[in-house]
Amino acid sequence: MLSTGLQKAFIRLYTIIKLSLFFWLFSFCGLLILGIGPSLLMISDLYHYNGWHYQLDSFKAAWQLFKQYFKVGNAYFYSWVGLLVLLSFNLWYSVRLRGLIFLILDFVIIFAIILVICVFNGLIVLAGAYSTSTINLLKLAFIQFFSNFFNVLKTVLGYVIILGFTYKFPGLILFGTVPAILIWTAFIGRPWYQTLKGQLA
Repeated sequence: MLSTGLQKAFIRLYTIIKLSLFFWLFSFCGLLILGIGPSLLMISDLYHYNGWHYQLDSFKAAWQLFKQYFKVGNAYFYSWVGLLVLLSFNLWYSVRLRGLIFLILDFVIIFAIILVICVFNGLIVLAGAYSTSTINLLKLAFIQFFSNFFNVLKTVLGYVIILGFTYKFPGLILFGTVPAILIWTAFIGRPWYQTLKGQLA
């Protein structure tokens, strides 16, 4: 029983490390500037279809997915970055101002930042699972966010823990942080994805 548990833990750890190395390898293939977006979609797709079967995560399959997602991945990523930069600038400006209105505005912007982060990660996970238009994927990602408040709390808490471990152990940036965030997003949303799959069947 103990050996089985250790084997499962090792397989999951190895899968995360392999996906993380794929992510950084292909991100650098795009000189980071053009590689991060498609690499996110690539590892999301690999995890969705192969799960913890790391043997199926081949370099050839990863390369094909990277090329397939090159344009759309960069479009998603830089749209997300643009929104985050805009919201972060507004938050930085708002916290410098005093008054109840600006305090309320601070919380609204913080909520918007959480929304953008969660919807983006949900979009990446959904894009690896469903072949549909960007508009439909965005609708599904927004519906997922607003469908269960406690799932949002668990998702954000998971992100904080993962980033906390990454801050304490910076090597995780290379060996696990990025796929861990996507896998955590998929794990929390699994009941909702199963419901969606049943409705589409």
